[in-house]
Amino acid sequence: MNFKQWVVELFKDERGSTSIKPVIALMGALFLCITMMVNSFTHGDIKPSDTLVDAVMIITAIGMGADTLDKFSFKKKTEEIKIEE
Repeated sequence: MNFKQWVVELFKDERGSTSIKPVIALMGALFLCITMMVNSFTHGDIKPSDTLVDAVMIITAIGMGADTLDKFSFKKKTEEIKIEE
């Protein structure tokens, strides 16, 4: 498996299709990192609203958490199905 295939696999859900949750989490994390980096080089007058930054952080955390829960919950369901058969 090369790096490109590994990155593509990160964004897939348990069914093998692309999931929006990790995409949103990655975009939110990138926006937060870029905002903090740009904010460190600009004056205090030009900065984003604290509530906006908090909202993006919450959306990013929920996206990451939901994707993690989906990955762990599906494996348990497949194990239960295999045991029943």
